[in-house]
Amino acid sequence: MKKRIKPILISVIILLSIVGAGIYLYNKITKPNLGPQTTKLYQRGFRLLEEQIGIYIKEHYSGIEKIEFSPIYVTGDDGSSMIDAYVRPTIYDKHGNQATLGVSVKNNLPLSYGLLSHIFLAFDGTGQEVIELMGPGGEEIDVSNSRHLPSEAKLTEAKSTDKNIELLIEDGQLKDVVKDEKGSPEAEIVYNVELKKGE
Repeated sequence: MKKRIKPILISVIILLSIVGAGIYLYNKITKPNLGPQTTKLYQRGFRLLEEQIGIYIKEHYSGIEKIEFSPIYVTGDDGSSMIDAYVRPTIYDKHGNQATLGVSVKNNLPLSYGLLSHIFLAFDGTGQEVIELMGPGGEEIDVSNSRHLPSEAKLTEAKSTDKNIELLIEDGQLKDVVKDEKGSPEAEIVYNVELKKGE
């Protein structure tokens, strides 16, 4: 009996080692290595950025069913001095079509929404979070202590977003989506603060 248990036990140990190595490798490939404090900062900051973008689209475009955000894509976090992070919103129209902002359309590559263009994230000298969003006039607005988007950080215009949506409409990816003051008050906004390694 003991002779049978030993090979089974060895097989189980080998199997667990393979599964453990697979999980480690998967996490190493797909999950950024930012540390818990920085992860929390990115999640808080990007949640506010997603709210800013989502509200702008919802209030300035009619014909939209839903706005859904990608995970927060992080690049250059493994010992690199240059870290970038961005999200991409996907718009669903009322005909079931969907189109993602920040990806190439007709040889135009619009901006992604992230660190290099829309948000500043850091820790101050006392270790407190610093979160600044670009305001309607391109100014930086401190939202570090906000749980939800403050009114002063709401966008009244967003030229790069408008141009991107215009390209998606011209390309036929969205139908009956129109920039107007009626907006889409019933549109759902789906936020996403999962962090993933960028493309």
